[in-house]
Amino acid sequence: MFLLNVFVTSFESKMFQRIIVVCGIIAFFSCSSVTSQCLTGDADNPTTMDVDFKQKLTQARLDFALDTLRRVSQFEGVDNVFYSPHSLHEALTLAYFAARGTTEESLKRALHVPETYSKTYVQRFYDFENMLRRISRMSGNSSADYEFSSVNKLWVTQERKIRECMLDLFGTQLEHVDFKKDPEAIRQMINNWASNETKGHINDLLPIGGVTEDSDLVLANAVYFKGLWKSKFDPLNSKKDNFYSNGSRTSLVTFMRQKGTFSHVVSEELKTHILQLPYKGEDLSMYILLPPFAGARTSDSERTPEGLTQLIERITNTEAGIAELKQFLEEGLPPREVSVSLPKFKIDKELAVGHLLNAMGAGDIMTSNADLRGLLADGEPSLHLGDAVHRAVVDVTEEGTTAAAATALFSFRSSRPAEPEVFNANHPFVYFIYDRPARSILFAGIYRTPPNANANPSYS
Repeated sequence: MFLLNVFVTSFESKMFQRIIVVCGIIAFFSCSSVTSQCLTGDADNPTTMDVDFKQKLTQARLDFALDTLRRVSQFEGVDNVFYSPHSLHEALTLAYFAARGTTEESLKRALHVPETYSKTYVQRFYDFENMLRRISRMSGNSSADYEFSSVNKLWVTQERKIRECMLDLFGTQLEHVDFKKDPEAIRQMINNWASNETKGHINDLLPIGGVTEDSDLVLANAVYFKGLWKSKFDPLNSKKDNFYSNGSRTSLVTFMRQKGTFSHVVSEELKTHILQLPYKGEDLSMYILLPPFAGARTSDSERTPEGLTQLIERITNTEAGIAELKQFLEEGLPPREVSVSLPKFKIDKELAVGHLLNAMGAGDIMTSNADLRGLLADGEPSLHLGDAVHRAVVDVTEEGTTAAAATALFSFRSSRPAEPEVFNANHPFVYFIYDRPARSILFAGIYRTPPNANANPSYS
């Protein structure tokens, strides 16, 4: 039913676009049916599908984003955090398709796939989203308001035979390569791919020695976003002021300032201010969650940085807090006059993916015991992975935001105030870049201290 709904609502204005969608739907059903038969085996291939499986898997992806934020905040307890839950999810989904046995089970739990769903559900969801991306490109329906792309790629040794259904599923996303002949050339090729897909923001993704003669599989995702604020900040209003980390001043930083009507709420459940800053087109927004200022007590006598820690716990690990955050993300926030003060910053971070996977119970994918025969024809020995890397970059300016990330798995409520609300982000906060139509957190971060706080400020 949701396929018909997409046809009616998204493409009703142009007849040729309708034809493209109909053809895409037919191809989607026929290809999905064939692929699923060898993806999990006939015994696991459901003859009927839940009508709301797309909604449930979209919800699972959001749960994955919040779960990773909680776990990353625990082992990155001092420094800034920035990464792409979307990119991680895409790369791990590729690994999930390749996995069998206990490796498949651990990845399924990590991805928050409903227990009653077989891999076929995930495959059809993956097929459907890829189909929509292809249709969007074919029909010229890409947004003129912002740039966003997400691309997956698999490099598999040419010494192994791939299942035909996997070739059908991935198409040009899968490439056979000769790792033994020149592994350094393959590494450079993969790094060039990541750089090109992120428009030069992620370079040298795989380290020297990351690809060797023994490599047989690399799974990767690259994501890129560039958006202009719907309401830009005037650079003439930007001024230096103090930023406070752990209740004490760390350095002078440049704050962007403006006063206007923005979506904003003070959540009693989450004990935080939430500000929505939409990008042009309003499909994507940055959400900033600002707990009370250090030294100011909340109703339960919390202080920041404990306030930041408790905020993350509420939005990622409490039923009421998660429900309220999801409601805000899906339904939006009430408009009011707000005086906004936000740091101008640029962050380049590498995430300890192996640490994260261990924390999520899926670390065995990086061991020699991992079962990754799902891509291969019967009788082929398992592929293997030995390491993972995730890099993300964000640049927040008066004009808007540029963000990019790449992941590789490789071998080796309150009442309206009379005065404008003040939203002064001069102490640690959490932020998301959220795609509302897709209900997906594309990027997430924790801003604890200005980058290079003890050195020269990044911006004058």
